[in-house]
Amino acid sequence: MRKKILALFLCVVSVGFVFARGGTEKTSTKYPNRPVEFIAPASPGGGTDIFCRLIVDIIQKNKLLDGNIIVVNKPGGGGTVGAAYAIDPNRDGNHTLIALNGAQSLALRASTEVDVSKLTPVAVLAMDEVLFVGISGSPYKNFNDVINAAKAKPGSLSVGVADNLDRLCVELIKQQVGIDLNSVYFDSAGEIATAMLGGHVAFGIMNPNECIGQIQAKKMVPLASFSEKRLEGDFAIAPTFAELGYPSIKFKMFRGIMGGNNMSAEVQKYWATVFEKVVSTEQWRNEYIKKNLLEGVYMGPEKFKSYLQEDSEKLYQMGKKIGLFK
Repeated sequence: MRKKILALFLCVVSVGFVFARGGTEKTSTKYPNRPVEFIAPASPGGGTDIFCRLIVDIIQKNKLLDGNIIVVNKPGGGGTVGAAYAIDPNRDGNHTLIALNGAQSLALRASTEVDVSKLTPVAVLAMDEVLFVGISGSPYKNFNDVINAAKAKPGSLSVGVADNLDRLCVELIKQQVGIDLNSVYFDSAGEIATAMLGGHVAFGIMNPNECIGQIQAKKMVPLASFSEKRLEGDFAIAPTFAELGYPSIKFKMFRGIMGGNNMSAEVQKYWATVFEKVVSTEQWRNEYIKKNLLEGVYMGPEKFKSYLQEDSEKLYQMGKKIGLFK
């Protein structure tokens, strides 16, 4: 009898020891046991950085996490620098999150150095629009002015881009409209804005939340939208490319969250629940979705996983078709 009791005791201790370790820890009682790093794979001030910092603010104000979460900026490589940091085998994947959008997923799909499969899909929180933006007071009052100028002097106009999705947008315009535009790479939308205002590039590819301040200040003007239907508010003056006669020129970019290397299924579920609560708050709906004209969408881990594979592959093949990737 003593042997059976001792064996049962050792079994319970053994199971308890397993649950105390990383991959299978009980999130309800022991998670997080250290600060969670939320990686923004972009420079401060851009769309990804704004996305991350608002989420952290909502989490903290609503006490959705019994612990600390901090935003860590890791710009470069269209998101690959941040992703490499997130999947570092020496990093605790259960305490690592990274923002991911359609542009960054495209960069990771095209990368031969970063294995995106090591990241853990957690949730999609929104769908973002894309705009072709110019400078207020410039000779280009509308997109037809851009077309005429580009045809008059091929290669004379430059467009600021921050990633391969932006570049893909420019290449589609070039092919569908039949004009020559130069893509100039920058590390963030903030740098594109600085270059535009400084007269170094004439146009930029941006999401609404990356340029709304400059548009409201009458320093920039939206000339065309990649959306399926015309946007509202400050962006209502911009026709869609479909309205301009180019229905094939359209994009919508997801904004979501991935977990770090080898994040456990339990922690993945934990964060999916947290983010579902985030998107249900008035602050999220008013300060992010409505303010920046995004579409509020929530996808859990499984749906996000299948969507991510389909979306990144589709964009990658489009990029290959127009010569963006070899």
